[in-house]
Amino acid sequence: MAETLEYEPSTPLADTSSPLRELLELALPTVLQMVSYTVMQFIDTWLLAHAMGPMAPTAASNAGGLSFAFIGFGIGLLLVVNTLVSQNFGQKNFAHCGRHLWQGIWFALLFSVLILPLIPVLSQAFAWFGHPPELIAMERVYVRFMIASASLKLVQCTIAQFMLGTNRPRWVTVSSCTGVAVNAAIAYVLVFGKYGISPMGITGAALAMVIGSFVEMATLAVFAFRDRDDRRTFSALDWKLRWPEFRTLITVGFGSGGQFFAEILAWSLFHSWVMGKLGPNQMAASSFMMRYLVVSFLPALGVSAAVTALVGRYIGMKRPDLAMQRAHLGFKVTLTYFAICAVIYILARRQLVELFTTEPEVVRMGAILLVFAAFYQVFDGMYIVYCGALRGAGDTFIPAVVMAGLCWGIMVGGGFFIATFAPQFSVAGPWGVASIYGVILGLFMLIRFQRGGWRAIHLEDEEQAPRRQERQGRQEQNKELIPTEAR
Repeated sequence: MAETLEYEPSTPLADTSSPLRELLELALPTVLQMVSYTVMQFIDTWLLAHAMGPMAPTAASNAGGLSFAFIGFGIGLLLVVNTLVSQNFGQKNFAHCGRHLWQGIWFALLFSVLILPLIPVLSQAFAWFGHPPELIAMERVYVRFMIASASLKLVQCTIAQFMLGTNRPRWVTVSSCTGVAVNAAIAYVLVFGKYGISPMGITGAALAMVIGSFVEMATLAVFAFRDRDDRRTFSALDWKLRWPEFRTLITVGFGSGGQFFAEILAWSLFHSWVMGKLGPNQMAASSFMMRYLVVSFLPALGVSAAVTALVGRYIGMKRPDLAMQRAHLGFKVTLTYFAICAVIYILARRQLVELFTTEPEVVRMGAILLVFAAFYQVFDGMYIVYCGALRGAGDTFIPAVVMAGLCWGIMVGGGFFIATFAPQFSVAGPWGVASIYGVILGLFMLIRFQRGGWRAIHLEDEEQAPRRQERQGRQEQNKELIPTEAR
C-alpha cells in the first residue's frame, strides 16, 4: 500500500459544487503554460516578418515545427507526469507525487542529450525538401538553437505537470507570463538591433526564445521547491532515480510521446514538404495561417491538460462518473472558444494575414486557409480534449496508433497525392484532405472515451506490481532460512 499522509491542500481535492470553476481554475493557468512556447514563436514570426520580409518567418516556422516534432515526443511522454501525480493526489498518496516529478526530470535530461545528434540531420533535411539556399541557411540556424535548448522546455513541462497534478496551477500562470514577456523584450532588441546592439535577425529571435524558455523554467522551479511544507508533503526533493516509477512513466507515456511525435512531425512535413511542392507563396500562406491555428488550438491543449488532471484525480477518488462529466464539460468549453475563433477567422481573414505580409497572392491564399482553419479546429478540439481524458485514465497506446495511421495515411499521404497530381486546387487541395483527417480523428476519440473501456485500467496496480513481487521474493527467501521445526 502506498504511503498516505494526512494533509489538507490549499484548495480542495475536488469542487463538485462548481464543475466549471474547477475546470477553469486548472485550465486557465495550463492554457498560458501551453501557449507560452507558441506565443514566443508567434512574436518571433511577427518581428522577423517586419524586420526581414516573409522568408525569415517562414524559415523560423519550418525549423521550429521540425525540431518541435522531436522535442514533442518528450513533451508528450512527460504529460503523463500529470496523470501519475493526479491519481496519487486523488488517493492522498502525496509522498509519491514528488517521486513521479523526479522521474520526469531524469527523463527530460536524458532525452535532451539523446536528441543532440539530430542537429546535423535536421539541418540537412531542409535541403532534401528542396528549399531555396537562402531559406535553408536561416532554417539551420533556428533548428540548432531549438534542439540544443530542448532540456529547458522539457524540464519546465515536467515541473508544470507536477504543479497541475498537485492542484497548484497559479504558479504555472506566473512563470508562463514571465517567460513570454522576457522573450518579447529580448527578441525586439536582438532582431531589430536596439540599444547599441547590431541587428541579429533570425539568430536573435532564436536566442530570445532560448532565454525566455530558461526564465520560464527557472521561475517555475523556484515556485515548486521554495515552500518547506510542500517540499516535505509531496517529497519534492526525492530526487533518486526509482526504476519502478521510471518504468511506469515510460510504459504509460510512450504512447502519448509517440502520438505527439507522429502528429507534430506529420504537420511539419505537411507544411514544409507537401505545401512546399505547391510553391514558396503557398508555403508562406500556410505558415501564417498555422501561426493563428496553433495559437487558437493551444488553449484547447491547456483544457485537455486540465481534463487529464481532473480525470486522473477522480479516478484516484474512485469516481469515474465525475471523470466523464469533466471531460464532456471540457469539450463544451473548448467548442465555445473555437466558435468565437471561427467567427474572427472568417470575418477578419484578410486583415489577419496582412499583419504578416501585404503580398497580394499570399494574402489571398492565407485568407482561404483561415476558412479551412475555422472548420478544422472544431474537430481538432474534440480530438484534443477527449485524447487528454483518455490520457488521464492511462489509455494512451491505441489512441496513438490510430492517430498516427490517420495522420500519415490521410493527411500526409493524401495531401502529397493532391499536391502532386492535382496542383490546380492549390492550397485548398491538401487542406481539404487535412480537414477530412480531423473529422475522423475527432469522432474516434469521442466514441472511444464514451464507450468507457478506460474504466478497467489501473495504473496503481502496474506501478506497485514490481514492489509486490520483490516483497514476495524476500518472504520466500526468509521462509527457506527458517528451520522447518521453527515454522
